[in-house]
Amino acid sequence: MSTGMCELPPHDGMAWVLSSVVSVGIIASYVPQIVRIVSARSSVGLSPWFLFLGTLSSWATMLNVLVLQWPVLSCTFRHLSLLAMEYWMGVIQTGVQQLMFTILFACFLLYYPLEMHARRRRRSRRQRKLSRAPVQEADVSLLRPPPMQHDSSDSDSDVESFHHHIHKSYGAVAEPANPTQGNLASHAHSHDAYHNIPAHMRDILERHLLPSEEAIHGRIGAVHEYVVARRLAWTAACLILAALGTSMIFLTGHAPYVHTWANVLGVTASVLTMCQYVPQIVHTARARLVRSMSITMMCIQVPGAALFVYALAQQVGVDWSSLMPFLVAATLQGILLILCIVFKIQQHRAGIDDYGQHIGAAALSA
Repeated sequence: MSTGMCELPPHDGMAWVLSSVVSVGIIASYVPQIVRIVSARSSVGLSPWFLFLGTLSSWATMLNVLVLQWPVLSCTFRHLSLLAMEYWMGVIQTGVQQLMFTILFACFLLYYPLEMHARRRRRSRRQRKLSRAPVQEADVSLLRPPPMQHDSSDSDSDVESFHHHIHKSYGAVAEPANPTQGNLASHAHSHDAYHNIPAHMRDILERHLLPSEEAIHGRIGAVHEYVVARRLAWTAACLILAALGTSMIFLTGHAPYVHTWANVLGVTASVLTMCQYVPQIVHTARARLVRSMSITMMCIQVPGAALFVYALAQQVGVDWSSLMPFLVAATLQGILLILCIVFKIQQHRAGIDDYGQHIGAAALSA
């Protein structure tokens, strides 16, 4: 089919249908992981470096396909129709991939459970509740004087001195928080057991003694990891904008170098993909827990990668540089899937959940 100065390749209905099915499958494969994060309200267990490298890799792959197919895609602007959408399926297929991975990175940042944020929300709710109700004396059955210890470190001695001051001034101090399987339920009620202590002193007690609800359920992450994730997110945004700008420059005024730039994007995507799963494999192997990783997502994606590569290979202008990232990703993701299945079996035998919490204790604290 020709449209003026452009000549479009013959229509291939089968390739269109196949790419459409793959695009829908990509969305469906990421849904279990996103639902798992949202339902657990925790993204602990996903490596921020895995998400960072995966986001960059998926964007580089999408730009690679866009640049390679641009001569054909530019012709479709002169012949707008539903059939012309067939030639955009390669970009749509890789674009859906990068969109879902970017959403996954955003969910990680949104649901990463920082203890200080959870504690701040509980403290705010408690203060509003106390402002509406008369102050009540603490239940002395949930309080006890601090034990006298003479062999503690300097930091422990400071906390003990603070205990002593509160006990002397207010008659009691909150039970130190070192929850075990037998007393998780009592700790859930001890957060509100010292209303007669001033707010600023309660803050210090919470910071040093009382566990958050997320800590009881084993979903607490690290402040350092969250800071790293935020920095990586900003870095990824800057690199993506730079790649988009460079692609536009090459497409609009430097046609002889377009194929070279496409190969650079493809090789970059391949290298990033090869590196992408290494941090996640190490992260999961060290924890020996599944945590927030979705086995369902990987069970869909690993065999689906073969169909994805085949469908992408049918698109006009796509070469090895576009296919290599997905072949590498499928292999490494298969290794990660095997690790998660092995750890899932070990968790079941040990009687713990995906976050390392004893199943009986988790039920008691719920």
